Amino acid sequence: MAIWELRCAAVNEFAVLVSRDYDNIEEQLFDTDGTAKDWQDRPRVGYVVEPRKKQQKPRADVGLLVPGALVLNARAREALGPFLSPFGQMLELDCEGEPRWFFNVTQRLDCVDLQRSQRFDDGGLRLEAFDESRLPDTALVFKDPLTAPVRIYVNEAGKQALEALVREAGLSGLECGAPRPL
Repeated sequence: MAIWELRCAAVNEFAVLVSRDYDNIEEQLFDTDGTAKDWQDRPRVGYVVEPRKKQQKPRADVGLLVPGALVLNARAREALGPFLSPFGQMLELDCEGEPRWFFNVTQRLDCVDLQRSQRFDDGGLRLEAFDESRLPDTALVFKDPLTAPVRIYVNEAGKQALEALVREAGLSGLECGAPRPL
């Protein structure tokens, strides 16, 4: 079995989303620590426009707003929503007058093996290793409490299911990074 980081494609390939309301950032509305959220109103987001470039970056079906979360357009939600929903929340956003969905992963699994993980000099995690005995064989999208604010993980069965759904729907913007050590 292997674990991958589930993430948006590189920011230099696709347009990035930003919050249109500074208060949402100050209130930490988009924090991705693995806890459930209860939004009263749809937060406003929009795509970054690079004024000096005639050709803007394309908009992906799965976009980046903050690390540790995914933002899905209607096509992506239709294709991936049934698979992803058991692992988190689909929270609606207002993206320049159109809906987008912030996928907030709430499935948490304490499985990073600190003894085998690579560390920075200051003690922070550089490359996390996982305790395989704590991981199910069934498809799983999850966060570990140690890396929840910045990472989403997927196991082998989950990766295969997601890749099939992405391929069938022809979606852009979603990728699995290099496998993490077990």
